[in-house]
Amino acid sequence: MMKFREWISIQVAKHPKRVVLVLIILFNILFISVSAALISSLSLHGTEKMNFFHAAYYTVTMILDAGCIEAVIKDIGTTGVALTLTCLAVIIIGMITFTGAVIGYLTNILNDFIEKASAGNTPLYLSNHTVILNWNARAPEIVNDLLYSDHKETVVALVKSGSDEIKKEIEERLHLTIEKENAVVYQKADTMRFFARRRYLKNNKLDNNVTFIAIEGNIFSQRQLMDIRIDLAKAVIILSNDPSDSAAEDGRQADEGNPQAVKALMQTADIVAAGNADHHQNIIIEITDPWTSDIVQRIISGKDLGEKCNIVMFHVEKCLGQLLAQLSITPEMTPVYDDLFSNKGAAFYTAPVQTDDEIGYIRDYLSTHQNAIPLTLLTHNGDSCFCFAADNQNSLNKMHERKSMDYSVKLNKKQSECKRVIMIGHNSKVEEIMSCYEAYIACQTGDPLKVTVIDDGDSIRRMDDYRRYSFVEEVAELDIFHMNRTFETIQRLLFDTTEETSILILSDDTELDENADSTALMYLVYIQDAIKEMLRKNPGYDKRRVKTIVEITDPRHYDIVKGYDMADAVISNRFTGNIITQIGEKESIYDFYKDLLRYTSDQPGGQSRKPQLQKVSTFFRETPPPCTAYDLVRAVFEASVSSAEVNPALVLGTIKADGETVIFSGDLSDINVSLEAEDKVIVYTE
Repeated sequence: MMKFREWISIQVAKHPKRVVLVLIILFNILFISVSAALISSLSLHGTEKMNFFHAAYYTVTMILDAGCIEAVIKDIGTTGVALTLTCLAVIIIGMITFTGAVIGYLTNILNDFIEKASAGNTPLYLSNHTVILNWNARAPEIVNDLLYSDHKETVVALVKSGSDEIKKEIEERLHLTIEKENAVVYQKADTMRFFARRRYLKNNKLDNNVTFIAIEGNIFSQRQLMDIRIDLAKAVIILSNDPSDSAAEDGRQADEGNPQAVKALMQTADIVAAGNADHHQNIIIEITDPWTSDIVQRIISGKDLGEKCNIVMFHVEKCLGQLLAQLSITPEMTPVYDDLFSNKGAAFYTAPVQTDDEIGYIRDYLSTHQNAIPLTLLTHNGDSCFCFAADNQNSLNKMHERKSMDYSVKLNKKQSECKRVIMIGHNSKVEEIMSCYEAYIACQTGDPLKVTVIDDGDSIRRMDDYRRYSFVEEVAELDIFHMNRTFETIQRLLFDTTEETSILILSDDTELDENADSTALMYLVYIQDAIKEMLRKNPGYDKRRVKTIVEITDPRHYDIVKGYDMADAVISNRFTGNIITQIGEKESIYDFYKDLLRYTSDQPGGQSRKPQLQKVSTFFRETPPPCTAYDLVRAVFEASVSSAEVNPALVLGTIKADGETVIFSGDLSDINVSLEAEDKVIVYTE
């Protein structure tokens, strides 16, 4: 008896639902049997004879439908009281113990299934999807960029908590993007004829092709990782925590690294390396500190993960710092990078090649292709591939008949222009920004960059008053509640200098989520008033010389900032989110992005190649006559290759004097280009 009681207690503890189901079944079998025996024995006195099995059948029908009592009691006047009471008792008790218990049990099972499915605790049958482990401010941009993909995308996010809020955030983000993009499409279609309009809308309307699933659970659980089919995902993205989650009270970032991300990487890499996917799966891990970088590098070099697993370290702070530095020097490049870094419009693609002659390949490719622009030769894991700027992957293979060169241009030697940056505020990437400024200066001649820093006293002292940076000319202490001194400094710098000036407003990414971007937004209001006051006092001042660049950490504030006339460029997690998306889809593109975001090359004394702006009046010896984008790309490339003073250059687009930006994409022979002296061309070169 003791053994039986122990067994029962174990079953109740391990399988309570199963025990309840068995008890319901046993009790109802016993109840129906006893009821059938009573009805069978009593039927002789009140109704026609019925055996046990007939009685059992009628017992079940009475339980399911009380009206079936007529099959047993045909005439209430001749039926015995005992049988009548027995049938009524069977109906009442059976409705409770059989119908009620079964319905209750099934309802409980369905509720449990719904709860598990809502929480994401049911296995998924997916492949070729994107998996996101953890969640931060860049995650919505990763999902949002997949809207512009050429095919349907599925994203599964495994997070510690807050899955309902994340689902709502993504739903709102995708809805707003689709609404915004389609408003532009409908506006362009308004002037078209009926059939042309319908065809244009069908080809250009943005639809929601992203299926997003948020699952709450343990990112270190092998069972849950297998439930979301991480072994068949095309990309696994391990996100770091936001800086605000780990900042100390004095604003300093913690130095102990991100062991949770490392643990998730080790777990994920083992599953992916042993998985069933037939392609190189990319695991992108965000790196925010040297310790995490070092330990991840040891994992990559010390563990044989096989050909299926490709781990990419994405240095978040370095990437954002480099972007902030580059775009503060050349703000007009913001919409260019916004386009090229995402799936929207032109983007970067790669294709395998068998050549080591980069110049020869570009020349031959341009003579037979006009739907993509070849940029550079890459080597990844011992394989060679070429990087292109194009609308989509299929554009790389579209060919036309070989064309001769009928259009030519003449180029001038590149000339350095002095830039001035006024940096207001601070963030966790200040040192990366300064390092990028140093690299920029090293690549230029003369005195190409002057920097003024305006920040609160504590942040300035943490950077030792910026003494180690020779290009920092002035450091001014800022008091958000007494901005007069800041106004005076900015107006003096803008009025007394002739250089193109960028005002870079940094957002403190260590602020709590509810205060995200609040300081930067206040600075923007003050700076806008300061510039307007200066323009009022100096009506002849050329305001095109001043560009205001605002960094935001929360993408939801993007439209707020863009509502201010003085905000010429907005830099946010959108850039890094888009880059992570691109790396997840094309593993070999990572080396290209690394070169693109810095000024120095891995080669000793070398410079990196990146899109840069060149003024038409200084880049060309004579303003080129009207032509197509295809003719301009070929002509500039041939002129740059044949010149001893100009590095090989490829034109990616144009920026008109009024700010209109055109990125070359699609059939380049269909794009008409008419340049004027004050316009600028976007050139990919050293």
